[in-house]
Amino acid sequence: MKLQDLYYFRQLAETRSFTETAEAFYISQPSISIALKRLEDEFNTRLISRDRSSKSVQLTETGELLYKRSQEIIDLIDKTKKVLHDMETREVHLGFLPTIGGHFLPSIMPHLSDYLPSLKLVEEESSDMMYDMVKNNQISSAIVGSDVPEFKEKWLTQIPIAVREMNVWVAQHHPLANYKRLNARMLKETSFVTLAKGYTHQRMFDKWAKANALDQSRVHFTNEIQTANSMIASGMSAGLMIDLLVRDRADLVKLELTHAPKFYISLLVNTSSEVTSDQKAFNDKLIKVVQDLFSDERQQV
Repeated sequence: MKLQDLYYFRQLAETRSFTETAEAFYISQPSISIALKRLEDEFNTRLISRDRSSKSVQLTETGELLYKRSQEIIDLIDKTKKVLHDMETREVHLGFLPTIGGHFLPSIMPHLSDYLPSLKLVEEESSDMMYDMVKNNQISSAIVGSDVPEFKEKWLTQIPIAVREMNVWVAQHHPLANYKRLNARMLKETSFVTLAKGYTHQRMFDKWAKANALDQSRVHFTNEIQTANSMIASGMSAGLMIDLLVRDRADLVKLELTHAPKFYISLLVNTSSEVTSDQKAFNDKLIKVVQDLFSDERQQV
């Protein structure tokens, strides 16, 4: 058995197609068949059953078990490769969202100057995806946004950075633009644009809209913050966002919202994962820097 055989088998189990599996690895179909035979010989069992007439592939009971275990093995191997790579290169990693990181990193980075030559910044547009990367140890520390003030997971250390209230944003010529403060009742007939599913802002908007019985058939969704801001500027829609997502937009008007949802910004560190001594030292330094810098701001809205 070769280690690569497990990668081939996992792909075959997920696609149920020898053709697609071969194409995914740029090899021939017979090579996939040979790899499968090696695995079946190694474990002394049939892993798949094939219907020649329909060319369909089904996993046997033992095939299902190997598929599950192969994912665990491959995940462990990939994590080990990453740790070994980081030990050789002495790389350290920090994840952030461009919108949030663009605001807080200028304050943080000068205090991490010793690590700059080996620091690799990892960008991701969604806080949910960044959280998953920390959880799965793809990175061990990240600055994220959340709709809850505190994470309960025992494997992570959370350092609060700031709290931001959501605001309503409209175009200068929008009928609501002359108000200073709004409540949900005043927005019953308003069309909104928000970020799509998978973004914290979408989850917060959905919860707020349901709590206030707003008609969500009038809501448009987008994966791009700039697209949302452009739709707001057109006057077609209003937006419900924190100020960090609406910067350098003089054409948009910020309106306060009564009982506005709060957006919590934190540093998350996976303290239960295996990391290099360099990454551990970086994480410890980062925690102290964030604690010292933002002790006042985290109380503000």
